[in-house]
Amino acid sequence: MTMYYDVSKILEINYKCRGYCTIPYRGHKKGCPNYNNHEECPPKVKLVNDVFDLDRRMFFVVEEFNLKFHVEKMREKHPDWSEFQLKNLLYWQGGVRKNLRLKCEEFLRICKEKSKDKLIYTLLPEAMGVMVINTALKLGIPIERTPVDKVFKIALVGYRKE
Repeated sequence: MTMYYDVSKILEINYKCRGYCTIPYRGHKKGCPNYNNHEECPPKVKLVNDVFDLDRRMFFVVEEFNLKFHVEKMREKHPDWSEFQLKNLLYWQGGVRKNLRLKCEEFLRICKEKSKDKLIYTLLPEAMGVMVINTALKLGIPIERTPVDKVFKIALVGYRKE
């Protein structure tokens, strides 16, 4: 699967999506505990149009993780675990984030050899108001809202706004 996608003309932005972080989920009645506690999370993080130059080329960098394989491997090690425990992101998300960050840094390195412009990236484009799932679906990335087989972690790369 391609790792880099030009999203310049199809990037979907809706600042209401920053509120998704406050939707309750299992074990978190008030939503994500990082909301309003981390600089890269809403509402502290700036909006995408305040950081990125939306008039220049922008890219998605994608890291694909085989959740189904991970669950099967964990089930062999822990046959008594529930489905929730087997899928628990505490056991895989850190590695996926690291791989995505490394891909972003490599992409920036390659691009900077061709251009002297200041490229930047964010590993949390949703926090800045980017509708990642909608944009990914436009690209043909088979992303699922509730992943079963594969997880796609997506970063946004673009030019810093002057």
